[in-house]
Amino acid sequence: MTMEILEQVIKENNIPHNVHFMSDSGWECDPTEMDGIFYNRKSNTIVFTQGSCSDRKYEHSEEWEILYTG
Repeated sequence: MTMEILEQVIKENNIPHNVHFMSDSGWECDPTEMDGIFYNRKSNTIVFTQGSCSDRKYEHSEEWEILYTG
């Protein structure tokens, strides 16, 4: 994911500038390509994921919005 994509997703979804970023990329011990962005408006939290077709809680919860999948 590029900064350009991240900026576009934040702008298009009116995410506050004080959003908290977290990563949920899995078991990797080294940097990996992040290709999913989920957002929880209630907690103002963005979570980056690896693999847009996963079985994570974000995809099955009404509290989390899928903002981007690569």
